[in-house]
Amino acid sequence: MATVLAIVQFVLVPILLVVALAVRFAGTAKPLNVVDYARVSDPVALHRWAGNRLLVLPLVFLVGGYTSYAFPALALVILGAATVVCLCVAVWLALGAERFQSAA
Repeated sequence: MATVLAIVQFVLVPILLVVALAVRFAGTAKPLNVVDYARVSDPVALHRWAGNRLLVLPLVFLVGGYTSYAFPALALVILGAATVVCLCVAVWLALGAERFQSAA
C-alpha cells in the first residue's frame, strides 16, 4: 500500500509541473478561476507570480513520494501533509492575487 501511495505522488509530479508552468507562462490568457480579470492591471505579472507559487506543489510531491518510498510507514501521513500543502497554496494564491487587482 505504501508503494502505491509513493507511486501516486510520483505520478502527480509531472502533472503539477505542467500546470504550474502553464500558469507561469500564460501571458494574457485567463487560467485562474479565483481572479476577477476585469480588475487585474497586469495579468502577465499575476501569472508569473502565481506560477512561481504553484511550482511548490511538484516539489512537495516529489519529496513526499521519495520519502514515502524510503519510509513506507510514513506514506499516508506524507500524502495527507501534501494535501494540506495543496490547500495552503490555493489559499495563498487566492489571497495574494488581490495584490494585482485594482480598486475600480
